[in-house]
Amino acid sequence: MVETSQIFRLTAQEIAEFSPMLRDFEYQFWYPLGESKEFRIEHPSLYTDFFSSMGDAYCFVALREDEVVGVLSAVIRTLVTPNGKSSQVAYVVDVKITKELQGSTLLYRLARTAILWLRPQITSAYSVVMDGTTVTPKQYTGRVGVPQFSWSGRVHLLSFSTATNFPWKSRVSEHPLDLSSAETGIEPRKTSTAVPTWALMNPLLRAQEDPVWLVDEQTDASALLEDTRRAKQLYDRQHTEYRYAHLTYLSYVSPEHIVSLIPHACTRSHSSGFTHLFVTVPETHLAVVQSRLDNIDHNAFSASIYGVSLSEDFPFLVHSSEI
Repeated sequence: MVETSQIFRLTAQEIAEFSPMLRDFEYQFWYPLGESKEFRIEHPSLYTDFFSSMGDAYCFVALREDEVVGVLSAVIRTLVTPNGKSSQVAYVVDVKITKELQGSTLLYRLARTAILWLRPQITSAYSVVMDGTTVTPKQYTGRVGVPQFSWSGRVHLLSFSTATNFPWKSRVSEHPLDLSSAETGIEPRKTSTAVPTWALMNPLLRAQEDPVWLVDEQTDASALLEDTRRAKQLYDRQHTEYRYAHLTYLSYVSPEHIVSLIPHACTRSHSSGFTHLFVTVPETHLAVVQSRLDNIDHNAFSASIYGVSLSEDFPFLVHSSEI
């Protein structure tokens, strides 16, 4: 199939005039949420706001006769190690090709254009897809000019109704998000095994409600309670919005300490009109967390991480609010 579209690289400052076309374009795409649910995505504000909340955002747009036929967004993120050393990592996200051109060379051309431009600026790259998605990065990487993305781990998204009655209570304090520390990561404290952190972020760009830190006063476990509704919304086949809050950037000594934060997060989210809460758990900690939730009604979805030159602790850097 001969593919004749042109590809343009647009910064967050240049994307405004394309945002309406991109919103119309993305309406056709559906993604799996477990085995029985699906969702589509809308970016209600500036198209790149969701991506800009994580770093320097770029949108590679394929146009054919003034029609969007493909898009690949990328974010250059800053990763800071516990000893203060920083590196640049590309997050390859939002990969979409119009149905009539699926199977053409367009997907590879978009990936190649993006990677060739990103490569001199980064040390590694990653992408995250919900398990069950038919096209993964392994299928459009590994060709000339595009390094092979390999499977690098999995995270699980535990979903709770915010109206759930939990049989336990915890003493949880709330702290406002302070972006003055964003140069070196946004965690308010570090209680878990030392892992790198993302820096130079602004979650306010994606959140409708003000993000807030929750800290368990007994275990010192902490997490950021946030949402993405300002910049990214999810809808089902009946056009009903999935109103999810997200418990992210978890820090803990032991994985079972995650559970102590969930009741407070649900109660607070419910009062703000959210129907469900996502909690992201790396696969290596899932069994411990699930053992504390035997009698609690919840769903579990999974997402796979693909990338190049990623560390083995990378799943701890992937959060539901950024997938």
